[in-house]
Amino acid sequence: MKDNKHPVQDLRLIVTLLVATLCCLGVVMYLRAQSDTNMYRFLSWDMFLAWVPFIISSCIRYIFNKKLTTTSMICMGLMCGVWLFFLPNAAYLFTEILHSFRYFDAQGEVRFWVNIDFWYGLTLTFAVAIIGLLLSTCSIIQIHGMLNKLINKYISMMVVGVILLLSSIGVYIGRFNRWNSWDILSRPGKIFVDLVNDFNAANSIMVEFVVIVFAVQLFGYVIISLLTARSGN
Repeated sequence: MKDNKHPVQDLRLIVTLLVATLCCLGVVMYLRAQSDTNMYRFLSWDMFLAWVPFIISSCIRYIFNKKLTTTSMICMGLMCGVWLFFLPNAAYLFTEILHSFRYFDAQGEVRFWVNIDFWYGLTLTFAVAIIGLLLSTCSIIQIHGMLNKLINKYISMMVVGVILLLSSIGVYIGRFNRWNSWDILSRPGKIFVDLVNDFNAANSIMVEFVVIVFAVQLFGYVIISLLTARSGN
């Protein structure tokens, strides 16, 4: 079951993403001190949650590469369920870009884009979005690699497509319905009702939003997969 070392799982990538995460949190602290407000405080928690699916998938891969037993397979199955619940938290960081605009008046007398704090905020949220998409993509690639060893590669590709779709729906649920990953277990009925209501609403953006997030995730997944495959060759 052992596989060759893959660039996506390379320690150097993990360290790079970790350093980038810490740099983003440093900028958050600077902006909060500069403005004497709690702006972007939520990013600390959101970025922590974005790391959770990557950590879980790395643990699953570690167990998978060991000698599989009934206990380890049950453990991996449970971990995969938890991983799927938390996966949208990584791609969710893509939507944090909107916060770079929330602190500025678009109709004000002074153009907000000449304020350097706006560019700090935009750079911060853009970096956060990239980190989230990378964590999501690398995490799914880890799962995809294991699926390729268990089932037909075409079927595994379809499974990945479903995972990306579910992740996109999860991002919508988090951004617009404001539910968390653990609410899927505690309040599944309410979440389902909210989705149905949003889908049937006359001015609903649910489908378009999910398609946009799906396309962004798919694009990132294809690009990273091609780059890592080329590196592997």
